[in-house]
Amino acid sequence: MGLHAWRSPDARSSESDGPDAIDSPIFGRMLGLVLDKYRRTHPKLVRVEQYLNGQHKPAFMPSIADPDLAHFRERSITNFCPLVVSAVSDNLFVDGFRPASGGGNLPAWATWEANNMHAVQSAVHFDALAYGEAYVRVIPGSDGFPEIEPLSPLSVTAVYKRPHDSFPQVCAVHSYEFVDGERRALIDLYDDRKVFRLISKKEVTGDAEDMPAAGEFELFDSFSHGLDFCPIVRFRNRATTSPYVPSLGEVEPIIPIQDRLNDIALETAVAMQYGAFRQRWATGIDLGPDKSNEWTEETARHPITGALSKMLFRNHQEAKHVKFSASRLVVSKDPDTKFGQFDATDITPYLSAYQSQIKYLATVAALPPHFVTGDMVNLSAEALMAAEASLQQKIEDRKRVFGNSWKLVFRIIMELWGPLGEGEPSPEEAIRDAVIVWRDCTPRSFPATVDALGKAVTMLQVPPQAAWQMIPGVTPDEIEQWDAWRRVWDQERDPSAQMARAFAKSATE
Repeated sequence: MGLHAWRSPDARSSESDGPDAIDSPIFGRMLGLVLDKYRRTHPKLVRVEQYLNGQHKPAFMPSIADPDLAHFRERSITNFCPLVVSAVSDNLFVDGFRPASGGGNLPAWATWEANNMHAVQSAVHFDALAYGEAYVRVIPGSDGFPEIEPLSPLSVTAVYKRPHDSFPQVCAVHSYEFVDGERRALIDLYDDRKVFRLISKKEVTGDAEDMPAAGEFELFDSFSHGLDFCPIVRFRNRATTSPYVPSLGEVEPIIPIQDRLNDIALETAVAMQYGAFRQRWATGIDLGPDKSNEWTEETARHPITGALSKMLFRNHQEAKHVKFSASRLVVSKDPDTKFGQFDATDITPYLSAYQSQIKYLATVAALPPHFVTGDMVNLSAEALMAAEASLQQKIEDRKRVFGNSWKLVFRIIMELWGPLGEGEPSPEEAIRDAVIVWRDCTPRSFPATVDALGKAVTMLQVPPQAAWQMIPGVTPDEIEQWDAWRRVWDQERDPSAQMARAFAKSATE
């Protein structure tokens, strides 16, 4: 969708700054700063994307190795990178946006549902965890609801005045457009007032190194976005106080471990193919000349002349091999014949090295060992919870960080709705007094959880309605339906209501 399609009425009536705006010193410096950061960070993001998709650095293989080993290199890749990310992202699901004092969802939640964010939010969480940062753009929509659009980290470059600012000082959304058959770089540059659409003057290849300089772009449109801050929200995996160090994702630290796993897997496959099968040998057997090939002394003399030719011919006549197989028995009449076999290569050290790297990966990624090894034998519920403690701590930390970013998204939604009624809080105040509700995705025993909640209600006098939302898998809609049924139930059990129904029944009779 072109940017002109979602301009607000005020933005459409505003005049563009004109093509000369890009020539201003301030604009040129800001655009140059964005492009420099893009060239610096984009290759790292591409590398993470490649490892997520299984496009790893080839495992080491000597240059003198048999070319037939190439297929072993392709089969030796077991991609653990998506598992490291999904172990956390699968436990992140926004289920509501409510006042901290309790009650139903705030009106801004309707925009969330209109944008089908129940299905799309997982992409934002996954990208933020994998790449270190993810972005969401909130712009005016055509159907009355603001449009919430997740953006790929590879297509966004944001510059912040301070590391912990809520909104960027300037942000560029990169894309491409074909002009007269040429691929041109397209940039939508946002600041705190306007959107500038820029296009490169020359064709580009798509590589970060090929990104044109600031002076090689031309401006062909600009307009107000209707806010007093940049409408781009950042989701960070890990916060940092350095303005020069981007947030670190979950994939980049495990890339060296993934490469070592691929190397060990290749070495194990080669050892199994060529060394794990026991090779047999025999001595003292007269096999006679090999007449399987019509190789005469005439042909032997053709490439090489002299005595060496006769020696090669003689050796070829004597070069006859015994073909051993599981269905063939080899015997010899000569009592001096000896049979034997070489020891098979022990692949246990390879497997041990692989398992140690797997456990090291689990430690670095803060994952329970059984997540990556599959070893889970006779684990009690307490032992399982202890093994997953580090993962649960990471999940809770990401809920706090991502929840703050989602509140900023809802703030932009409220801002785009326009002026509020008299006495109503401002969007900034509204999100301060609101909370993001996360669904409980913890894999727990349902009977044990219900039993514990029942004891909390009876022994600690916890209101039953407060325990409903702690039941795994229960949605806010189900809780509201339960509450409606409870009110009907209470009315039917009310003594005064029962007496009134009895009197009414007797009067009719």
